Amino acid sequence: MVGLKREIWWEKYRPKSLDEFLGQESVVAEIRPILEGAAPMQHFLFHSPEPGTGKTTLAHIIADTLGYQLLKFNASSKRQRGIEFVEEDVAPMSRIGQWETIYFLDEADRLTPQAQDALKGVIEDACGYFILTANDLSKITPWLQSRCQVRTFHPIAEDLVQGRLAKIAAREGVEVDDHAIRVISEKHQGDLRNSIGALQTAAHLSVDERRKFISTLEAPDFSAVRFLRLAIVERVVEDAVAELMRGQVVYSSITVRARVRQVFKWAIHNNEYARKVIEGAITSERDLIDGCAPEIVAWNFAHLLGQD
Repeated sequence: MVGLKREIWWEKYRPKSLDEFLGQESVVAEIRPILEGAAPMQHFLFHSPEPGTGKTTLAHIIADTLGYQLLKFNASSKRQRGIEFVEEDVAPMSRIGQWETIYFLDEADRLTPQAQDALKGVIEDACGYFILTANDLSKITPWLQSRCQVRTFHPIAEDLVQGRLAKIAAREGVEVDDHAIRVISEKHQGDLRNSIGALQTAAHLSVDERRKFISTLEAPDFSAVRFLRLAIVERVVEDAVAELMRGQVVYSSITVRARVRQVFKWAIHNNEYARKVIEGAITSERDLIDGCAPEIVAWNFAHLLGQD
């Protein structure tokens, strides 16, 4: 049993440079010249329907490497989502001539429309740079998007997540086998932050309790086989969607994407309904990336599979 520590591992092992950063290769390729002084800094909007893909981490790396001050705000806070906050707090700070400043506004899709309208004007006149993040791009007005370079972050590949988890386990001196690491990474579907959190939980359990914990992560939330039967054979869209969302109270982009991928993997490995599932999965992935509501994506996926 590992001795208790108060450190949160995903914070402790947050990448400090682009060389440590996982995934988002095209975004990293664009940011690297900026950090090397070969390209100018710009305003960015980092978008990802899923958590744990590196949006906040990359903002920290940019600020730390450039030596800029990082001022962090979060629009999920009631006080920081309205027009008063933009006009009375952000606007004055951005006009005092401190160019070596990054204004980091997390969950900008929670800003009110009035606040977004005010923010686009602030960004135009700002001394310094803005980095916004959003989970639902459809809730960011086109006018605000046009003031930033919009870049989409994708779930981190499982092999990269597994490699990082193995490295952390080795550094912490804990014995977590390859099977447990694979289960953790598959369960969290490219969310590195929660994967590291699950690893930390497992590391502080006894061998028996750790085995039980991993087994709970392996338990299927829904049946891909039953979903395919309902969608393709019986063509009952309502029941297929109910199966797709089994155990969930609300529709979530994370859940829908994870389960679409589970269906995809089963169909490919078992060579059943593969062509239909591939086409439906491609459409669903694109729709989620474009910010389509997860409920619509779930219903459309089931509907597409039932078509001739």
